[in-house]
Amino acid sequence: MKSKLFYIISILIIFIIEFEASAQEIKSVSGIVTTFKQIPLKKVKVIALKSREIAFTDSVGWFVVQSFKKDVLTVSASGFREKKIRLGKQNRYTIDLFFVDNVTNFNDAINNGHISEATLKQAINSNQLRNGKDYSKYNSIYELIGSEIYDVSVKGTSVYNKAVRSFDSNPQVLYVVDEKIVTDISYVIPTYVKTIEFIDDVGAVMYGSKGANGVIKIGLK
Repeated sequence: MKSKLFYIISILIIFIIEFEASAQEIKSVSGIVTTFKQIPLKKVKVIALKSREIAFTDSVGWFVVQSFKKDVLTVSASGFREKKIRLGKQNRYTIDLFFVDNVTNFNDAINNGHISEATLKQAINSNQLRNGKDYSKYNSIYELIGSEIYDVSVKGTSVYNKAVRSFDSNPQVLYVVDEKIVTDISYVIPTYVKTIEFIDDVGAVMYGSKGANGVIKIGLK
């Protein structure tokens, strides 16, 4: 009698497990991961938390992952803010990751192959020109430059091009504030900086030999 009861209970347990498994319908979810609303990101890690499936985006930001019906996707890439997406009825998603702009994140995004250096620089510059940026957290213009401009190094109150462009032993860059060439930028308060960019190569030709090592161009509010 006991063995028969045990057999019935075992059958019921198996039936319940199989029923729950079938209720968790597996479906294929696809999408594209971007940044700055339009730039596709490569090698982004996409995890379906319930199914435990993992996928990575391809060269155009595309991914396909097997998930449960009411799963949650965790989308992460070095240098970008992680995002979680709760899946609904749709099977295709566009996921935009926010880039936290600093030197460490810039290097992480490039070195991990998520985006090219040129593309990320252009996106950052375009975004700053369109929306502006709050630089009030910096204590000096030199701290701002050291944190925001990736192709230069700051030593005290001097700014140097990391890649020397002339035979001059002093690779110091040219300073331009509100379209005027200046020799000293220590008076510039970060709070009042509207735009800042580093111009090199062709873009610096208009400044002649003075711009041979590149130009730090600052626009004030």
